[in-house]
Amino acid sequence: MSKILLHTCCAPCALPILDYFKSNGNISNITLFFFNPNIYEEEYIKRLEYVKKVGEHYGASVIEGKNDHDVWLDYLKNNLDNDLKSYLENELRCQFCFKFRLEESIMYAKNNGFDGFCSTLQTNLYKDTEFIIDEAKKLCEKYGLEFVELSLDKKIAYEKGKELCKELDIYRQKFCGCEFSKSVVQ
Repeated sequence: MSKILLHTCCAPCALPILDYFKSNGNISNITLFFFNPNIYEEEYIKRLEYVKKVGEHYGASVIEGKNDHDVWLDYLKNNLDNDLKSYLENELRCQFCFKFRLEESIMYAKNNGFDGFCSTLQTNLYKDTEFIIDEAKKLCEKYGLEFVELSLDKKIAYEKGKELCKELDIYRQKFCGCEFSKSVVQ
């Protein structure tokens, strides 16, 4: 596979995946795609800065996707019946958020000459990775891209990410980044 787009939610989640690709000799064909319109502005700017730092460290390109928070919110409102604040973490609101971000990222990959796709969400310790992987596979098939399986245990990836964050002085957040998850940790 010549070019892989790695949808990247944040630097801590990207680190173990980039380390994995590097250890397998495949780092040169990875491009980080920072597409997270779910993240509110202050947090978005901080996370993008650290994703760029990680990209630079590994010699991987970083592309910033279109950041239109209102389009993301409208998508959720149009697909969910209840007030968005009423959903718990990892329930329907999160699933629609994942669908939106995955599909937009996969369409970007398809339209920009990438052969394969994967996402940092695939190894997230706190997210429904089964749902994320199933959805990404379906979307890759729909758009004619290869889905890149990551043979990383999410607990090991999490610990490796923590270790690499300390080593590289990378900001680690304690919530997904949307205004709904922020209230969960405060």
